[in-house]
Parts: sequence; structure tokens; C-alpha cells
Amino acid sequence: MEIVKEAAGRHIAHAVKIGIAGVASIIAAKLLKLPQGYWAAISAFVVMGSDVGATVAASRDRLIGTAIGAALGAAFVALWGVHLLWFGVAVAATVLVCESLGLGQSYRLACVTVAIVMLINTAGSPWKSATYRFLEVALGIVVALMISALPPKSVDKRQSV
Repeated sequence: MEIVKEAAGRHIAHAVKIGIAGVASIIAAKLLKLPQGYWAAISAFVVMGSDVGATVAASRDRLIGTAIGAALGAAFVALWGVHLLWFGVAVAATVLVCESLGLGQSYRLACVTVAIVMLINTAGSPWKSATYRFLEVALGIVVALMISALPPKSVDKRQSV
């Protein structure tokens, strides 16, 4: 019964930390006047692991993928505009860049960023949109790293064998 209580406590602490990370990300994004601050909260949710190590690994992949996707998405819009054909080419190029750099699964997040940069808010500068997207994701990652480092620090018992 003690094991069940301990596990429940870890789950509750993790859930509360994720909730705090979401709220803190939104507040920070508003303070920084980022236009789509909800991406900061979404990024915090995506990278928040059960311990700091898991959060760091997910954060690295998310940040790298976002940087590549933002750069390629903006470049394609700047050079060829928003067209479904170029969107498909940009996604394929993004996967190839990530794979050629040995970035593993970062291509998935990079492609999501390409889609956001190329298909949402295309009226303004693609570079501005890409920069905001990167900053929003980076903010969410920083918040997630800070919150995951706070006590109580949960340790996955299955990994400590």
C-alpha cells in the first residue's frame, strides 16, 4: 500500500508541475508580448518529462527541430511564397536536413514548425513569424526545465535498477 501512495504522490507532483509550467509559460509569453504565447505552453507540455534528464533530452530535440523548421519554412515562403507544392518540398527538405545531420526524431517537430510558419499568419514577414515561433518554443522549454528542476524531484524507479 505504501508503494501505491508513493506512486500516487509522484504522479500528483508531476501533474501539478505540468500545470504550473503551462500557466507560467503563458504569463511569461504575455510579459514578453509574444503573439502566440500558447506555443510556449504547448512546448512546455511536450518536453516536460518525469525528471530533469528526460526534460533536457526532449528539450534539445524540440529546440533543434524548431530551429531547423523555422529557418526552412521561412526560407521557402521568402523564396517561393505559400503554395502547397512548395510546402511539400519544404517538409521533404526538412526531413532530409534532419536525417543528414543525424538528428533522429527531431524531423517530426521540424516539420510541424514548417507547417506553422508556412501555413499560419502568412501575411507578414516569414522571418518574423519564424523568429516568434522559435522564441515561443524556447520560452516554453526554459520554463519546463526550471519547473522540472524544482522539488519534489521524481525519480523513475524502473530506470534506477
